[in-house]
Amino acid sequence: MTLRRSGLTSALIAAALLAIGLAGPAQAQWTPQSYFSPNGGGADATAEVIDNAQDTLDVAMYSMSTSGPIWNSLKAAIQRGVRVRVVMHKGHTSNKHKTAALEGIGAHVFAVTKTMHQKFALADAGKWWRRKLVNGSANWSTGAETRYSENTVVYGRHYHLFYAFQQEFNRLLADAKPLTPQAAANQEPVRLNKPSSRVRRYERAVFTSANFDTGTEVVADEIIALMQKAEESIVIDVAHFNSQRITDALIAVKQAKPSLQIEVMVDLGEYADGKSKVKQLEGAGIEVRYKTYSLSFLHPRSQLQHHKTMIVDRRDMITGSYNWSETAELRNYENVIVVQGHVARNKPMIEAFLAEHDRLWNQNRDRYAPFMAAMRSDPSDADYRRYVPIHFDTDYYRGPMSLTRSELRDLRSAAWAAGAFERQPNGKRNVEFSYLDRENRDVYRGNPPGTFIDLGNLNGATTVLSGLNNN
Repeated sequence: MTLRRSGLTSALIAAALLAIGLAGPAQAQWTPQSYFSPNGGGADATAEVIDNAQDTLDVAMYSMSTSGPIWNSLKAAIQRGVRVRVVMHKGHTSNKHKTAALEGIGAHVFAVTKTMHQKFALADAGKWWRRKLVNGSANWSTGAETRYSENTVVYGRHYHLFYAFQQEFNRLLADAKPLTPQAAANQEPVRLNKPSSRVRRYERAVFTSANFDTGTEVVADEIIALMQKAEESIVIDVAHFNSQRITDALIAVKQAKPSLQIEVMVDLGEYADGKSKVKQLEGAGIEVRYKTYSLSFLHPRSQLQHHKTMIVDRRDMITGSYNWSETAELRNYENVIVVQGHVARNKPMIEAFLAEHDRLWNQNRDRYAPFMAAMRSDPSDADYRRYVPIHFDTDYYRGPMSLTRSELRDLRSAAWAAGAFERQPNGKRNVEFSYLDRENRDVYRGNPPGTFIDLGNLNGATTVLSGLNNN
């Protein structure tokens, strides 16, 4: 199903511009810029923010690659005198290579004891006219840019948002351990004046750090409150759907409003995850599709559906780093931004996220029938395919498909019959390889001849991924 789309001070200056509708070039300063992976420009946009930073850059990041445009921009920023502070979670700071690399380029690194799952950066806090906030689902990693379905959003003069995220970074610093004496000397918080109430708030940040001392569930509260307001539609793109409370709330909304159109797009890993609640959603008649990029989930070969977004009535949105799980709510540092879509400056972002959802929801669905036919072909058939792709990231077969549970079950059943889930004599699972030879039930990493299915007569969009290792 495809949803129907309906159609004096710095604060005072901002309020005045908002009041006149942000006409002309001024509006660009308030319109969030959205980028979608794979290869959608998010890393380059983040690098541009870093390149334009003049004084400070505060970063909270779960994972970071030590190569690529963002890393190169970090090095260049430090070399020209920008103070860069990075808060990571302790699991990643134990990776001495990455920690040493950050310290080696002159960054001040801090570790928090809880899982630091946020992915945001704040540039030039001391200059209101230069402030930029980068937030989203994407880590600063090669996988996030080239393989996964991610979002990165750059916010300009969003004063309330910047203030809220700077307060959150201050809290992270207060809870963190500096890893070097130089970092300890740069652990002071950034004090900003609270934005004037004259500046209207059309975006609002919520952080799970508010739960740690109170036992509350502030992000789940926001998600449930927004979905309960839905009158026409709810679209959800989320990597993990493990929260029983949110599950119960969504099912209750569907039962109270049977005509409500709900689409839930999740990652392949949710299909067989015992903690996932998506089977409950499906049992309640809610449509769920899985981004299917392998016969069986294997993280090193994954092309994750990594968004964490909900849009209600094609107007209001919640998006950020927060997976829909109790772990995210109670054990991680996470954030969401609640976006009001009725205001002109936010409409382009909402439309962009809706388009991303539609792309994922319908991705390569026209390939499913020929893929299954090739899986079930016999040696006597003219279009017989001896080799079966285990992961969909090579020249033999490239591109995820958006599948329902029943479609994915049939696909896996055919793969099981072909031997895809067996083990090799040395104990290695077949899913650790690239191809299965159905005739001798052996597995390979090299490219077999030809292609698995003929894409020439298909009308669906082809997903092109670059930078993947075919082995």
